[in-house]
Amino acid sequence: MARRAWFPSTLAEQAAMFSNVKAKISGYAAVLPLTAPQVTRIELICDIFLAAFEYVEQSRATTTSLVEWRDDLFNGSPAGDPAQAPLAYAVYVPPVGSFIGIFTEFREFRELIVALPGYKDAIGEDLMIVGAEIIKPSNPSLIKPNLTVTTGAGYVVNFGGSMQGYDAIRIEYQRQGSTAWSIIAFGTKFPLSAIINPATPGQPENGQIRAIFIEKNAEFGSFSPNYPVTIS
Repeated sequence: MARRAWFPSTLAEQAAMFSNVKAKISGYAAVLPLTAPQVTRIELICDIFLAAFEYVEQSRATTTSLVEWRDDLFNGSPAGDPAQAPLAYAVYVPPVGSFIGIFTEFREFRELIVALPGYKDAIGEDLMIVGAEIIKPSNPSLIKPNLTVTTGAGYVVNFGGSMQGYDAIRIEYQRQGSTAWSIIAFGTKFPLSAIINPATPGQPENGQIRAIFIEKNAEFGSFSPNYPVTIS
């Protein structure tokens, strides 16, 4: 069995974790135990993240509104109607004692918490500072990656998916008409991306993608399905 990487990969997931820790950490202070200053510091870290996250999200919404306001000024109808006033950006009010580098200190607190005598996995899972356990299939042939594959400009191919608790993943590409596979990406977490230069510069090219997990520096399980892709 293995644990997923505990730190969430997206800002929305991180916001959920910090909000959860903020609400619950004081309730575990006596059990772990944590000192009052430690609890206060952890709560401050949560406040800093949440204040910054919410401010940026609000600012993004305001920016979208301003674009709509501008477009209405330029092209709205009926022409000649009074113009609406634009929204103003909110003023950011930082939590008292704000500091930079909060992820580094939060990770240090996380390592402290899981090493405390009163810590149990149920506490870590309730605080969302550990990932749920993954039970790996006993038959390795059943294990294979599942990818999402999208393309972008400049011959870029983007990959999404789950590591399923394995060490790494290797992604390969085969050009249409060829039997050879070439390694185009290797990573330990998603998302991943690669640039695939077509055989004929400037010309679109068809091919297929496949992937396999790596465990302890060796291939593990089976290759994923082949995913068709057009490079342009």
